Amino acid sequence: MERINHANDKYNGWMGFITSALIATNYTENGWGLTRAPEHITKLLQDRLYQTLEVTKVTTKQECSIDETTGKEECIDIQQEIIEPSTDNNKNTRKEHFINVIGGDDNARPVMISDYHQNMEILNEMKPIFEEWSGIPLEGSTAYGIRAYRNNSNLLMHVDKSSTHVISGIYHVDRSDDAKPWPIVIEDYKGNTNQVYLEPGDLLFYESSKCFHGRPQTFIGGYYASLFMHYRPVDFDHENINNEIHYAIPQHWHETKPPKEGLDVMEVVGTSFKEPNCKHLLCSLDEGNEMSKNTVNWYGPAPKGKVVTTGWNPTTMTPPESWDDDDLLGGDDEL
Repeated sequence: MERINHANDKYNGWMGFITSALIATNYTENGWGLTRAPEHITKLLQDRLYQTLEVTKVTTKQECSIDETTGKEECIDIQQEIIEPSTDNNKNTRKEHFINVIGGDDNARPVMISDYHQNMEILNEMKPIFEEWSGIPLEGSTAYGIRAYRNNSNLLMHVDKSSTHVISGIYHVDRSDDAKPWPIVIEDYKGNTNQVYLEPGDLLFYESSKCFHGRPQTFIGGYYASLFMHYRPVDFDHENINNEIHYAIPQHWHETKPPKEGLDVMEVVGTSFKEPNCKHLLCSLDEGNEMSKNTVNWYGPAPKGKVVTTGWNPTTMTPPESWDDDDLLGGDDEL
């Protein structure tokens, strides 16, 4: 951070890292968890997505090969799904306004498929599940989406608003048939960088103002759609926490040090950051970087009624053998 040149970027960077390291409270052991969401809500969201999304298919290239039997060349069209906001105002879709943490050109900006009342109903219905995971009483802050990311976009690493986005969830609704795997990346409290590959109907819990998270890899595909839910503790002092962040920034924040050999380069983009010299803009995802040794891959679908997290077996999605049923949030029943 001390090697960032631009004063505004430097201050924004300090705010993000100070919030994560010092100011934001951690409420869970690892900062994240993965479970299956209620099937009736998944269907509700998928119905909204399918009834609203306008998808066209375009041929991007041809792939040809020689048939071993006939010796003739055979070619197939490779198609890509393209989505655009609907021209029907009743469908309540729009291109999302510019957000500096979301990369890509104007054609890659996400499409928002909004239903405020349904989102608030889901936020309220899901609240007990989030309270069970976090262990504290909560009140809803906001739920937004469905956000459909589009081809050639990415989401840089960041933390969320500390005043409202405390206990959060990413509800993966669905993705296009041509979508390549696109993990959510989240840093936990044990020093791991977790790449979580969600399946439709998976729900990722995370402490979004504490844990750095993003999707720094470039998304390839037609769309990737999710609903985002945010809660805060009951009686949370959301007005004072912003002042605490500013007061915690060190007095020497404006000083700039020269580059240091062996130290990875970091750039601040608005309220997010990237490491431009590393693969996927994050050194912990670059196999050639020492930071990648603590990267763990997790593949959905998550088991029903249990919350997978750091310490579980990422291959089998099972808990440590030393755990008994009381250690499994939700036990054998659905959350």
